[in-house]
Amino acid sequence: MSAILLPYTRGCFVCGAENPAGLRLRFRVEGGEVCADFEPDSRHEGYRGVIHGGVIASALDEVMFWAVSYANRKFYVSVELAVRYQKKVEVGKQYRLVGWVRQAQRRICVAEGELRDRNGETYATASGKFFPMTLDRVPLGHEDFYPDPLTLSPSEFFKEV
Repeated sequence: MSAILLPYTRGCFVCGAENPAGLRLRFRVEGGEVCADFEPDSRHEGYRGVIHGGVIASALDEVMFWAVSYANRKFYVSVELAVRYQKKVEVGKQYRLVGWVRQAQRRICVAEGELRDRNGETYATASGKFFPMTLDRVPLGHEDFYPDPLTLSPSEFFKEV
């Protein structure tokens, strides 16, 4: 089975196609998990050659968001995020973000995520709690998503859009 490419927005820091300061990650579903390739560069440094922890946290938050959003086909907002940094993440190396739903309830979904290298070695782990949002509370519409015929459209993806 081939990967399902998920939609992305214009302005999001993590997935936004038109955000010059952003990471521009592209998320996909593979084998029941959401993943994305991540090759940070010097713009993402904290210390020289080492990626800032906030950038790593943002990327992990986003992969977990897409995991719960894809599983439930609606918008969510992060209400809690815990990250454990295990090894330094370096500029110019290739990594893979992976996220999955650990527990789904009506009011809160719990997800987990990992940042791994190409050999599957874990560099950071995360867990997060996500709260579902109704469409009237989401400041996002079809026009905010980047039109890409290779991804699911927002109307295919979200039940409420």
